[in-house]
Order: sequence, then C-alpha cells, then structure tokens
Amino acid sequence: MTRRPFTLEGIDHVVLLVRDMAKAQHFYEQVLGCSVDRALPKYGMLQLRAGASLIDLVDIGSEEGAWGRPEIEGGRNMDHVCIATGPCEEQAMRAHLSRHGVAIVEEGIRYGTKGDGMSFYICDPSGNQIELKGPLVD
Repeated sequence: MTRRPFTLEGIDHVVLLVRDMAKAQHFYEQVLGCSVDRALPKYGMLQLRAGASLIDLVDIGSEEGAWGRPEIEGGRNMDHVCIATGPCEEQAMRAHLSRHGVAIVEEGIRYGTKGDGMSFYICDPSGNQIELKGPLVD
C-alpha cells in the first residue's frame, strides 16, 4: 500500500439542501445552537458554525440556490461532505487519486472551517460527492 500524501483531520463541512432558509436557519440556530459564520447570498447559501465544523445550507427554493437542486424531485438533500486534510502538495494529491483511479470532478481554492484552502471534489463508488480540503500550502 502506498503512503497517502495527506492526513485526515475530520469533517470540515456538510452542505445540506433546504427549501425554506428562514425555517432552516431558525432550527440550526435556535434548536441546535449553531451560529452564522457567513452568508453567501449569490449562491443562496448560509454557512453556520457547528462546533469545529460548518453546516452549509443551500436554499434550493431560491433562484440563487437553484444550482443545488437535485435532478429528480426529492432525489437528495445533501450536496457533499467535506473532509479536512492536513497540508498536501497539489501534485501529490492529484497523483495519489490518479493511482487509485479516482477522477477529480473539480478543484480550486475554497473556504472552510480553517479559512481558504485547496480542495478536490471526487466521488465515492456510489456517486456521493466528497470534497478533500486542506490548508493553503506555501
């Protein structure tokens, strides 16, 4: 078995699809105790702190959140799970995933619990979207 070029640190964030942002925000703030980290209205998103992790809500009932709507009504309510990794060289991550036959769906700098960092979107064998996100590497 080859050595991975990164270490796992835990769940960075989960992206949930909601139909009523006001009701969802009330639930996550008032019932669960989350706090607003930041709002991204152009994406129909609200990022909430949940301890050391984030819960991102996407309002699929809005025009801005339409990007997250499932192709089939009621098909899913989660967009992806983001797993935090330790520092990793981008080329080493690409090579590791390629060795395992895992295609990179998308990559780029994204925001997470520890700020901006490089992220790689991949899919598990069942088609679930996984984001691997590390800190920015100098």
